[in-house]
Amino acid sequence: MVASSFIGLFIGYYLDKWLGTSPWMTLIWLVIGIISGFRNIFILTRRAVRELEQDEAQDQKTDESD
Repeated sequence: MVASSFIGLFIGYYLDKWLGTSPWMTLIWLVIGIISGFRNIFILTRRAVRELEQDEAQDQKTDESD
């Protein structure tokens, strides 16, 4: 999450310097970076929950067969 926020911040900062639109590009790209970071956290969390559910289902199957 931190990396995507910094990447968005740097992109916005350099676009502001190049285009002379300070501080708008910095703010817009920082928000895009933060949203991207939260999206990555959401995806990783969803994947971890899915793996835990699969492990629990597999454990229940082995318990039932014993």
